[in-house]
Amino acid sequence: MISHYHRIFECPLDPAEQGPEFELVLTCCRPKPSEAHFLRQQELAAVGLDTAKVLELGIRHKISPLLHCNLRCHPVGTFSAELLDKLAEQHKRNRYRALQALQATHELLRAGQGLRLIVMKGLDVAARAYGDLAVRHVGDIDILVDPEQLGEAITILKAQGWSLDQPEIFSALNRKILLRSHHDWTLIRKRFPHMELHWRAMHSPFEFPIDDWRSSTLSKKSNLGILGLNNEDLLIYLCLHGAKHKWGRLKWLFDLPNLLDTHDLDWSQLWQRADQLGAGLAVQQGLLMAQQYCGLDLSPAIKSGFGFSISPSSWRAICTFQQDPDLWMEQQTHTDAWVNHILGTRKINILLWYFATIFYPNASDYRLLKLPSWLHMLYFPLRPILWSIRQVQIRQACKLKTMGARPIVPER
Repeated sequence: MISHYHRIFECPLDPAEQGPEFELVLTCCRPKPSEAHFLRQQELAAVGLDTAKVLELGIRHKISPLLHCNLRCHPVGTFSAELLDKLAEQHKRNRYRALQALQATHELLRAGQGLRLIVMKGLDVAARAYGDLAVRHVGDIDILVDPEQLGEAITILKAQGWSLDQPEIFSALNRKILLRSHHDWTLIRKRFPHMELHWRAMHSPFEFPIDDWRSSTLSKKSNLGILGLNNEDLLIYLCLHGAKHKWGRLKWLFDLPNLLDTHDLDWSQLWQRADQLGAGLAVQQGLLMAQQYCGLDLSPAIKSGFGFSISPSSWRAICTFQQDPDLWMEQQTHTDAWVNHILGTRKINILLWYFATIFYPNASDYRLLKLPSWLHMLYFPLRPILWSIRQVQIRQACKLKTMGARPIVPER
């Protein structure tokens, strides 16, 4: 039984319960292992490891480049040559993707000098927190643009060879409705990572609003000339993003200790900002996990903002998602995601917004039934029916997967 004190000030999860392979990847949370982590890695290697599982965990949690940087520090023979070769291959591939992402980002910055843009996570975090673009896994290129300049940004990106993943939605006559119910759009360019162009940082416009694009919230912190969030807002955003996905991938968690190792934060300012955003629970949860999993030292200033009771069921859900985050990412229903947001916030405006999304049409409704603009009001009464149809499609797709097939899961 977890006491009330533990629910507030400690993470009750025991990483060792998930096996020596999981514990090994946790010791690889920094670009270079500390002395304690280095010694623990050697102890685990001596006990015997399932190298296939280590590689699987690295790929699943998007931390293979970090594993490579840590395990290559050991004498020859400590870890299997096959494992090291495969990790080196992953690291090389990630370096190439990082260079592609950097090229695409600078192309947009040069072409759109009048655009108000922020690079979210990705390259900015890699440069500021890790000091090496190839160390942090490159997924999508996340860029936030001032909503008033969204059309201009799309025009520039199209001229550079990018195409919208779902162009019929962005150019639809019902565009205003669809933009209100979404916060980003995916663009594709051959030989480049996908780009997610955001006009809101989070799904809800109240979770992480940027009202003044010339405020001190923004600052150039990386040595790449890329505009990003200030240190305090970056940590809050990383915690909100990780909590939204129930910390299902270690990649998101590892960002926290690396950011705090390399940057000083104003904790009174951070907790004040987190309170304004209703993000205190997410930040506290992320920091507690970083302490338990990554050996992060929590100072009194950091703990000064702790005050949320985190239920045992919430911790158990995190443990479940960490063991198979890909399965969760594919099969989680829209209802599950909505409930997660409800449980993770304390702000009434955010809660009301998520309640409103139950009745508000989105792009999935449009894809299922395309109506002309003069009939767009029908999406509101039809939404329960369209939602029910999608839930049936999702369950059928998941059932096929459990039977061994690999269907494409419909969007929510």
